[in-house]
Amino acid sequence: MMMSDLFTRRFRGFRVVELGGLAFFLVLALGVYMVKAGAGRDRAQIARIERQILVEQTRLRLLRAEVAHLEQPERIERLAAAYLGMVPTSPKHEATVETLGLVALKAPLPAPATTPVGVPVEDDATEAVVSSNDAAPTPPTTPVAEVRH
Repeated sequence: MMMSDLFTRRFRGFRVVELGGLAFFLVLALGVYMVKAGAGRDRAQIARIERQILVEQTRLRLLRAEVAHLEQPERIERLAAAYLGMVPTSPKHEATVETLGLVALKAPLPAPATTPVGVPVEDDATEAVVSSNDAAPTPPTTPVAEVRH
């Protein structure tokens, strides 16, 4: 089949070129319609997401305003005094870097930690019952005031 046969050959009264062109334009029109419909869907989705962004930005502004209100020093001071009985430290109770050593020496020593009640544990190797207190050595108790460098 030669190229000139495409222009002269007929199929049910139409030239083959005309039928091919009509099919091409129908496929092209269908493709344009599908692309346009997809773009409309995308445009609607973008609008929905932009509305969500605006709602979230408004919510974020409200939350930041609420945090700013809750973090006001006067409010915290008032609540600390009302519910916890806390008041600002007086200047005679403040410590400087130079006096920290004296404050540490005057502080009472912490009470020794109580050892937990022994729970019997069966040793698989010897089949003997051992208390859990026997396994842990007791820490040495050296007073802090005696340790000097």
